[in-house]
Amino acid sequence: MIRVSAAIIRNTDSEILICQRGPGGSCQFLWEFPGGKIEPGESPEECLVRECLEELEIDVDIRDLFEQVKYSYPESDIEFMFFRASLKKGVPIPSVHKDIKWVSPDRLKEYEFCPADVYVVEKLTKDK
Repeated sequence: MIRVSAAIIRNTDSEILICQRGPGGSCQFLWEFPGGKIEPGESPEECLVRECLEELEIDVDIRDLFEQVKYSYPESDIEFMFFRASLKKGVPIPSVHKDIKWVSPDRLKEYEFCPADVYVVEKLTKDK
């Protein structure tokens, strides 16, 4: 099973950062929360700090675990850990994503998310 960490990053307006995947893979052009695969010997929190720096050129503070989800995609089974986080330094720049946006929780459902993220979107729209 692949383990993945994802960040629910809020800005000062309580908007959440979402990222649109590019072409290829089972979730092409769908939206997701930033993050990536946990490397051997790396904690989920360390993974998120690394991925946000590599993919978005930002430094984040990881707060706490918001939700844990297991999802079976056609190509693999994945365990996702979604952490609350805040922007510590930098302005997000999309380098591997097609697009990025800051979205208020009540507008998240306007975007088509990867299947594993849908439950988290539902929970965030209620959690505001």
